Amino acid sequence: MTNQILIINFEEIYLKGKNQNIFIKQLVRNLKRKLKLYAEYLQFEKSHGGSYFIEIIKEVPFDILNEIVYKIKNTPGITGFYIADVSGITMSEIIDTAIKHVSKYQNDFNSFAVVPKRINKSVNYSSLDIGIEVGSAISKTFDKQVDLTSPDFKLYIKVRGKYAIIYSKIIPGIGGLPVGTSGKAIAMLSGGIDSPVSTFMAMNRGLHITAAHFHSVPKTSPQSIEKVKALVKKLTDFQGEIKLYLIPVLKIQQVIAQQTDSRLRLILLRRIMLKIGERIAADQKAKTLITGDSLGQVASQTLENMRATEDGVKLPVLRPLIALDKKFIIAKARQIGTYDISILPHDDACSMFTPKSPETKADLKYTNEQYARLDEQQLIEDALQEMETLIIS
Repeated sequence: MTNQILIINFEEIYLKGKNQNIFIKQLVRNLKRKLKLYAEYLQFEKSHGGSYFIEIIKEVPFDILNEIVYKIKNTPGITGFYIADVSGITMSEIIDTAIKHVSKYQNDFNSFAVVPKRINKSVNYSSLDIGIEVGSAISKTFDKQVDLTSPDFKLYIKVRGKYAIIYSKIIPGIGGLPVGTSGKAIAMLSGGIDSPVSTFMAMNRGLHITAAHFHSVPKTSPQSIEKVKALVKKLTDFQGEIKLYLIPVLKIQQVIAQQTDSRLRLILLRRIMLKIGERIAADQKAKTLITGDSLGQVASQTLENMRATEDGVKLPVLRPLIALDKKFIIAKARQIGTYDISILPHDDACSMFTPKSPETKADLKYTNEQYARLDEQQLIEDALQEMETLIIS
């Protein structure tokens, strides 16, 4: 055991019973991919109960350590983690390491508490003994007050096997399930606030995301595509590499405008988008489609319109935001770092196509009659033929 170790906690995975190992293996695969640039500093070890250990085998420069911390805390499946100092299990070794650890934070607190846990029952001291001995040494060394009720600083000590781990700062993770444990999905990604949040929430429930963006260039500015690329880039913080499909729909919009009831324009366009998403899903072996719909937020997101939009699509359409209000969605967008990108000015394929009087309660039979006027297969094939594929990492 080296002098420091990263200890990663995963509360929800720990509840998976006999399937727990499947989730842990996927989490470790995801971490290894995200941390491959730092392989010289880290050695992946094994899981212990609800935790996973990564040894720090070489002194890590401060800026690189910050990068490692950022990548770990943004990995779905991790509820929290900490960097622990490691010592032997004699009382003198524990005290020396505890003093060394506390010295890094001595200017940050006035009162403290020691939180000991003796997992190794073969040692000749108790948890209480650890608290008294280490607490006394810290108080004398740094002239700090012990406060077991509401301390400014908590020092955790766990004695396990042939070593003790000593830590204080627990860094929160984003929780959820490891990306890939729930299968694959196609996320319908616009440049707005909602769809990047719904994509993140799908990732955080274990779905591996491929993104599909529909654009109307040259009717809309190419900058709208650059904005989506920036959003996908930000979302790679959580998944790592993401495949992005850029699908032109200007020709589809023109045909819909010429051949169908103007009130249904957006519903018919979104239906074809879902159909295209389904075709991409078949190629990517994805099991579901993800949208940013929130019930009642805009005209196209009433129950009747959502039903008319997904009619004929065989894959399930998941809507992670369906019962969330805009305030919550904006707060989540800020939290994951997509908000500032989403509010940049852009032309959106759907908003540019919205009629003055959109249908809010589409009749399914009438919608199907209007949709039948379109040569669905040809429109989809033409769009797929002109589709671009990018890998964002």
